[in-house]
Amino acid sequence: MRRFMLVMFTTLTLLTAEGAWGQPTLTPAMMETYDHLTHELIAPCCWRETIAIHRSQEALQMLDEVERLVAEGRSEDEIKNIYLARYGPRILSDPPGAPKYWLYLIPFSLLCWFMGAAVFRLRSLVAKTATTGSSASPELLALVRKETEDLF
Repeated sequence: MRRFMLVMFTTLTLLTAEGAWGQPTLTPAMMETYDHLTHELIAPCCWRETIAIHRSQEALQMLDEVERLVAEGRSEDEIKNIYLARYGPRILSDPPGAPKYWLYLIPFSLLCWFMGAAVFRLRSLVAKTATTGSSASPELLALVRKETEDLF
């Protein structure tokens, strides 16, 4: 029984070591590059998540391939260029040349434009109500006009 346990332990140790020999070892700098790349490359199966998050077969294959390329000593730009040639600029989560500031500028400018249009519309309605005969007393109209002029 003791001999059987020793043989089983040795076999399991060798199988575990054999599986580990096939895996590339990465230095901390390489791990940083690997981590950055896996969070920048999009999974080509559904084009929604990066390969660091997505768990499809294609994403897992890409993770292995990126790890192998980083272990070979390829630079980050070389690896990106490999995937750009294979899949096009859509593979990058942040494509080159995409102006990011437009994502913030357009909604803010639209909000300002709509606020300005609302202010001018309210002013014209107040002026129109004041010039057309209203059933309100002149004192009340003067008070409303004064309050609206203070607001705008």
